[in-house]
Parts: sequence; structure tokens; C-alpha cells
Amino acid sequence: MEIVIEYVLLDNFLIDALIMILALKTLKLPISKWGIVLAASFGAGFAVVSPLIPVSGILAILLKLAVAFVMCFMACFTFKKIFLRFCIFVIYTFAFGGALIALFTFMNVQVYDAMYLGYVSELPLGALIVAIIMFFVGVFRFINNLYKRRVWTNSLPIKIKIRGKEKQVKGFVDTGNTLRNHEGVPVIVLPEKQLAGWFDAHERIKIMFGKADEVGLNNVEMITVGSLGGSYKMCVFDALVTIDGLEQKACVGVANGRVRCGDCQAIIGSDLLEAVKC
Repeated sequence: MEIVIEYVLLDNFLIDALIMILALKTLKLPISKWGIVLAASFGAGFAVVSPLIPVSGILAILLKLAVAFVMCFMACFTFKKIFLRFCIFVIYTFAFGGALIALFTFMNVQVYDAMYLGYVSELPLGALIVAIIMFFVGVFRFINNLYKRRVWTNSLPIKIKIRGKEKQVKGFVDTGNTLRNHEGVPVIVLPEKQLAGWFDAHERIKIMFGKADEVGLNNVEMITVGSLGGSYKMCVFDALVTIDGLEQKACVGVANGRVRCGDCQAIIGSDLLEAVKC
């Protein structure tokens, strides 16, 4: 059986680095690039020399765990949450190793286990798999950042006044929000949790059950709103909104469930901006 040392180094370095980053992110610990490089290099070096170490069974497992502990310390050079780091790193390593064995078995790649997991192939399959994972992670982050940038460029601060109490929130301008009440007044969509700025818990429950008139709100009605999950009834009531210093009449609609608007707290239609531009 022929083992290419370069493949062993490359595979183990990338896999150890990826698993260590995941472990640190799970615990929300700061990630040091040099710490990750040092820890992954130590793990890859151990993978190369491990076949020469004359231990097996329980001693081999204990040696692997000791190496994992040292790697966890090298990644941050601090004992903060070191035991949790070690446990999560070991769990992720076993999970990733099991996934690789399953994948290699599916691909008819011969797998062997000495002091470390290995395989027989003309290509560094482990490194290729890690590269594919990192590619998809990068694409996901790019799309996520693009969405956040879109939300940021289409947002602005607004003030909403309900029952004489005014609160400033960040509004996301969505041209798809064409909701209006029966009088044709534009509706500002607010997630239910945002009502805490104006109402107590008891009042919020009444609003969610369509009894907003009992809370002292005006022009209360239930309108039908369509969404990807179907349609539901939204409680709508009168309010005043101030945009760029101009106060105008609007309605507030309380959304059921999650509202996708990035770090904004409200969704407004472009109609409310037309009066400001005039």
C-alpha cells in the first residue's frame, strides 16, 4: 500500500483547520488565523508520524485525545472553555470522520484505520471535500451579505406614533408591500415582538386575538395577507408615521411569525415615501 505524505499533510491540515474553526464558532470564541494554522499543522504532523508510533488500542485512543487537547489549546493559547473546546472538537472530528468513511465507501474508495483515518486514492479526496464545503460556505456568505447590503441600502429611520407614544425604528422599504386598509391607507408591517415598545404583554395578547379596539386603538380591522405558507388574517389599526420630518397617516399591521427584513424592525411600502419626495 502506497501512502503519499503530501496528501496526508494536505488532507489533515485542511480537515483539522475546518473542524477547529467550527468548534470555535460554536462556542462564539475569537478565531486566530495563526492559532488555527499552528493547531492544524500540529495535527497534520501527528498524522504523518503516527504510523511510526508503536501503540494501539486504548493507548492509541488516549494519545489521539491528548493531541486533540493540545490542538485546542494551540488554536487560542488560552484555557478559556478549554474543556468545552476539546469536547466539541472531538465530537465534530468523529462526526466528520464518520461522514468521510460513508462517502468513501459509497465511492468504492479503500479506507484503513491505523493511528489515523486513511484511504487509497490517486487524488487528495479529503482536501477536495473540504474545498467543496468551503466553496458552498463562501457562496452562502456571499448571498447572505448581498441580502444584508440590499436591506441596508433600502432602509431608513422612521418614527411611529401609537396612542400618543412615539418610537423610532428602522424601516425596510419593500415595493412588494402594497397592503392597505379599507380606506386605502398604507400599512406598515411590524413583527409582534416589536409591539413591546407601545403595549404591555396583556395588551399584545388582545391585539393578536383581534381585540385591538379593547386596547384603545382606532379603526381596527382584520385584513387578509398572502404569504408563502398560505394566507392569514392581520390585525391593522391607525397610527402616525414620521419620515424625514414629515408626519403622515398610516396603519400598523401586526405580522404573525417571522418577518424577513434583516436588522430592520418594520416593513414599509414605497407609497409612504412618495409624500416625502413631493
